[in-house]
Amino acid sequence: MRKILALTFILALISSIAYSEPVKHLQCYDIEEFTLLDKQDVAGGQGTLYGEFAFIRDNALEDDAIKEIGFMTLKPGSSIGTHKHADNEDAYLIISGRGIFTDGEGNSFDVKAGDMTIARPGQSHGLANAYDDDLVFLDIIAKNAGANLEAIIANPTAQYFPVEELRKLNKQDVAGGTGTLYGKFAFRREQATEDQAIKEIGLMTLRPGDSIGLHKHVDNEDTYIILSGEGLFTDGEGGEYIVGPQSVTIAVPGESHGLKNTGTENLVFIDLIAQNHALKK
Repeated sequence: MRKILALTFILALISSIAYSEPVKHLQCYDIEEFTLLDKQDVAGGQGTLYGEFAFIRDNALEDDAIKEIGFMTLKPGSSIGTHKHADNEDAYLIISGRGIFTDGEGNSFDVKAGDMTIARPGQSHGLANAYDDDLVFLDIIAKNAGANLEAIIANPTAQYFPVEELRKLNKQDVAGGTGTLYGKFAFRREQATEDQAIKEIGLMTLRPGDSIGLHKHVDNEDTYIILSGEGLFTDGEGGEYIVGPQSVTIAVPGESHGLKNTGTENLVFIDLIAQNHALKK
């Protein structure tokens, strides 16, 4: 009886976490605060998709561009079935391990750490772990509620961006910070269309002592997802947070943020820019 009651309580707790009322994003999420949510045989795939989420789409506000960010794991032999996205965008960013990514044309690619993929509205994708080690990746869901879906579907974008082909672009003293911000980009905001939700994805590095100055975002959202190293994140209220691997930070329109490498090793993070044009008046 105790086991039955305990299981009932756990299921009720998971349900209340995953399907509570929409809430405004925090600006900094630590791994200890993540929501654990595992899914079985996703999209007709096999096995368990293990998830650790900073926030999930069920709690997202209508105005949010970035709806969900999760650190996901596929064990050997497990997979996410190939499935189509109707009105949102889904990016997989490989952190460790190897897998097979399938795009909307049925092409398969051997993916590894640093590779980036995306499925925009009208595009399909799938991911399988056909190797011996765990496949760990970031899963990011975004939506532009004001998008012209027909225009996006009529002009499909590339879906697979191998790490060796990412575009290198370094910036100096960003937003009044110090030192060099080293970047490798799948794509940049300058090439993004009005209708795309995810405008830019970059793999960024700040060396010890270097920083991005405190700056405000007007009409887009900017997320830093820490992969390695240690730093100090500053939010729009001047609050400071020590961040490390799996820390997730976000600045939505009207909010400010900054980041400094306070450790002795490189601070490596994903920088993701997204926009919801439904916010435009």
